[in-house]
Amino acid sequence: MLNSISTADITFCIKTIHRPWSCHRLVQSLREQIADPTIVVVDDGRPELRFSAKYAETAKHCTVINLDRHDVGVGVGRNAAIDAAQTEYIFLLDDDHVVTADFHIDRVCEYFAAHELDILAVRQGGGGRPTMLSPLMNGKRIWMHRGEKKRVGTVAWCDMVSNAFLARKETIATLRWDEALKTYEHWEFFYRASHLANLQIAVATDCSVVHAHVAGTGYRDLRGRAKFRAMGLRKHGFHSLRYPGGQIVRA
Repeated sequence: MLNSISTADITFCIKTIHRPWSCHRLVQSLREQIADPTIVVVDDGRPELRFSAKYAETAKHCTVINLDRHDVGVGVGRNAAIDAAQTEYIFLLDDDHVVTADFHIDRVCEYFAAHELDILAVRQGGGGRPTMLSPLMNGKRIWMHRGEKKRVGTVAWCDMVSNAFLARKETIATLRWDEALKTYEHWEFFYRASHLANLQIAVATDCSVVHAHVAGTGYRDLRGRAKFRAMGLRKHGFHSLRYPGGQIVRA
């Protein structure tokens, strides 16, 4: 069994762009639920829309990295946040998450150590359920679907989880996000984590964050760039992806 983990051993890593109020809300919620959390925020937004410019008092409680280049993408931003962490563990969060009493970070730390996991996520509202990534059509299509490999109590093992997870910094710094993928990076990161790196990935189904989505200035245009999904599919030799609802998209 691994040694016990406390919040003092964790850096909360947030990548943000053009949603300063949302990032402020997340940082405030972390500080309300956790005593003196260590927080790194990486912002690749335009100067006038940066978190640290809009909410300077809140930003004082974080290590804020304002990247020189606008729209470097999720991969570059998250990798920068992980590299900046000085603790043994990191907890990744999206900037539109909100931490409440349902987070149960002590419980998350306990489960992570007890089950010797590599990545342990929490639910995000009604989402973040255990998800599998299954190759179809002789390995040419990847199917994203609900499912789990095994379950122990409230902990369910699977291939893909939410963007609210605990991990060792070294594990994620080695795996990294593909910096060529500015968006549609999520499934590709977890495909490599589960199918190539064979990491132990699970969801603590009794712990959660709120996913309070905020569109932000130009945010939809930044996220909705399907060419990056196509890049990820081609990278792993897939010609298409099937979503849980049955929709099929092609590279």
